[in-house]
Amino acid sequence: MKNLIPIEKVIEENPRVKELENQGFMINPSKISEYLDVFKNRKSARPNKDYWKERRVLITGISGFAGSHLAEELLDLECEVHGTIRRHAVPMHENIEHLRGRVLLHEADITSVERIFGIFEEIEPNAVFHLAAESFIPTSFREPARVAHNNIIGTVKLFEAARRYNSNLDSIQVACSSEQYGLVDPNEVPVTEDIKKNPFRPRSVYGISKCASEQIAWLYHNSYGLPSIITRGFNHEGPRRGIQFVTSVVHRQIVEILNKLRENIIIGNPNAIRDYTHVKDTINAYILVSEKKRYGEPYNVCSGKGITIANYVELAKKIFNISADVFVDENRLRPSEVPLLIGRNDKITNDIGWRPIRSIIDIIKEGVKYFQDHPEQLGIEAH
Repeated sequence: MKNLIPIEKVIEENPRVKELENQGFMINPSKISEYLDVFKNRKSARPNKDYWKERRVLITGISGFAGSHLAEELLDLECEVHGTIRRHAVPMHENIEHLRGRVLLHEADITSVERIFGIFEEIEPNAVFHLAAESFIPTSFREPARVAHNNIIGTVKLFEAARRYNSNLDSIQVACSSEQYGLVDPNEVPVTEDIKKNPFRPRSVYGISKCASEQIAWLYHNSYGLPSIITRGFNHEGPRRGIQFVTSVVHRQIVEILNKLRENIIIGNPNAIRDYTHVKDTINAYILVSEKKRYGEPYNVCSGKGITIANYVELAKKIFNISADVFVDENRLRPSEVPLLIGRNDKITNDIGWRPIRSIIDIIKEGVKYFQDHPEQLGIEAH
């Protein structure tokens, strides 16, 4: 308990947050009905099944959180879905076990040019979704060289393969990140895709690697004419999210409290503000931008609403009628924090017709239900 601080002692008052709330860019648990009213009868563009039917699609990182949801959607669109997976000592990939026999898996280290060239030559993909990356930001502080190598060199090798075997390729989407924006000035929020207004100031090697990945996609489009699709995904959450990410940390502890396995909730920085989108909405955006062939154009994929981590926890407690105390663990604080990230999605809405149709309530309820349905993933943490 010596590293745990009651959340009340860590919460910071920020005048800019109040301004953003007054402007409609923040989610306030005490005014949740106003936020939810926006989602009533909201519609979004949907992928054209006639376009995607029988297309050969390659997903790098198919066994990851977003990759598994993307695979499900592309299967529903009747694609021939291929995916790269990393070799494990035990051939288990929990996120896609339910898709066994429906997707074609290729063991590969994406930094191996021979292996990636071989996969492209074998399947001749019509569309590629490049999701494989070391995405847990604390890992990029612990192992910066490995994260930089995997994320940057892996992207280069992928585009080199696409350049050599591109005769049937209509799109190669690169899942970039809001972490590229990094340390935004509070007056620059919500951020747009315009680099003159919102320059990149990444605060982690992960963020730097995603800046590089975007530049690689842009370079190969402008130099070689490759059909690069660039999306800057803000935090996307939902069922199957890795247990180390903050939303899953909260969801898992909610389940443990409901099961009387713990009494308190423990988190990292409660003042960080993030823009959360449901993963199913996020992958819908990836598919739509690829389908519309918006080559070389960056698109924010976000909800346009921010919430503090403290309020995310408060909202989760409210949904499940929990009165647990909340503590901040100093060991969970990053060396270099991104305090505020909220995006504008006007560009993708106007160009593509995409809108998020699932709320933060859906994210929390479905995230909690996932851990209720998978008790084997519950861990009893120190109280």
